[in-house]
Amino acid sequence: MISYKEAQKLITKAAQGRVLQTEAIPVSEISNRICAEDIIAPLSIQPFDNSAMDGFAVLRSDLTHASPENPITLTKIGVVAAGDPETTTPLTTGTCVQIMTGAPTPPKAEAVVPIELVEANENEITFFALPKQNDNIRFTGEDFKKGDIIYKAGCKLQTTHILPLATLGVATVTVFKKPRAAFLATGLELVDDLSAPLSSGQIYNSNRPYSVAILEKLGVEIVSAQTIHDDLDAFASALASLEKENLDFIISSGAVSAGEFDFVAKQLEKIGAEIIYHKVKIKPGKPTLLAKLPNGTLYFGLPGNPVATAVGLRFFVEPAIRTMMGIMPEKPIHAKTMHKFTKRAGLHMFLKGQFESWEDGSLTVDILDGQASFMVSPFLNMTMWVDIPEDISELKAGDMVDLYPLLP
Repeated sequence: MISYKEAQKLITKAAQGRVLQTEAIPVSEISNRICAEDIIAPLSIQPFDNSAMDGFAVLRSDLTHASPENPITLTKIGVVAAGDPETTTPLTTGTCVQIMTGAPTPPKAEAVVPIELVEANENEITFFALPKQNDNIRFTGEDFKKGDIIYKAGCKLQTTHILPLATLGVATVTVFKKPRAAFLATGLELVDDLSAPLSSGQIYNSNRPYSVAILEKLGVEIVSAQTIHDDLDAFASALASLEKENLDFIISSGAVSAGEFDFVAKQLEKIGAEIIYHKVKIKPGKPTLLAKLPNGTLYFGLPGNPVATAVGLRFFVEPAIRTMMGIMPEKPIHAKTMHKFTKRAGLHMFLKGQFESWEDGSLTVDILDGQASFMVSPFLNMTMWVDIPEDISELKAGDMVDLYPLLP
């Protein structure tokens, strides 16, 4: 067996050898995709000085002594609407220009006085106060400057990013293509139809729907999701068929231990796959396996217990996806444990936990009951994985631990 840290290094190395291709997609479709190259602002925003209000562009020197008791009247010499081209004619002493929200301000304008604060009599506009310098003017480059790096490669794009990108006139964004993967659940006891009654010795196949859902949340395109009922020939046939798809990943649950029906490693070796590791000092999920198929596809063999499969997806498959997309390594959240917990030294453990954030700013986590790898009832309440390194055998209440959310 190798350590968890050693396994992470091997995953990173293997994933670096299979960089994803890129594609340009419409800005409206970028949600949850990963930026493949830096996005540079193609223009400044605002692109020109413009008015933030409907009102009158003025020189402040004309209104130095304006007050309710001493109103000052200026001559309106023009009207500028939103969409009008920028004028090159500057304001001159004793004049003002009527301006609409978003319209370009005339050269030398020092403020825009809202229309509600003046008295208009055709071209004679009376003012009752001195505006502040630059009042109600939006300046070129105040939001973005041309050439700014808006998002860096490896950034996960969200729906909220559409607004600034569209404002900048970015029509398409280059993103990494979604990794293509297949999922294979193994086990003679598995029943795929969750509405069918169970016969003696059967269980419902929970790994397949959960794994497909998690992988899709991680941005993976699921090409195939199958169930293999502990049949070596069926597994060999499925594997041969999937090799032709040139997938980035194949992920399976079950049949990776040392039992008579644990055929995954044997079949991978038979077809010439490179076994990168088999068995890691973790709990749950010790028999986990990583291999590289002859065509370069990575194969993650995860144990069949549902929590072990969940751990494998979160802490082995997800880091590989992250590496392929050039995303920085994930950083944990730090919190205090609420009570004592003991574990066997020498095993890196992933525990089901419930996270709390308190009014005083402190962060705590409850390590939930039901930590066995077959027990999924804690998933009803868990919000975090609690990461306990192999050299720790006991936690006391108040000890700091590393936490990772169910999804990054």
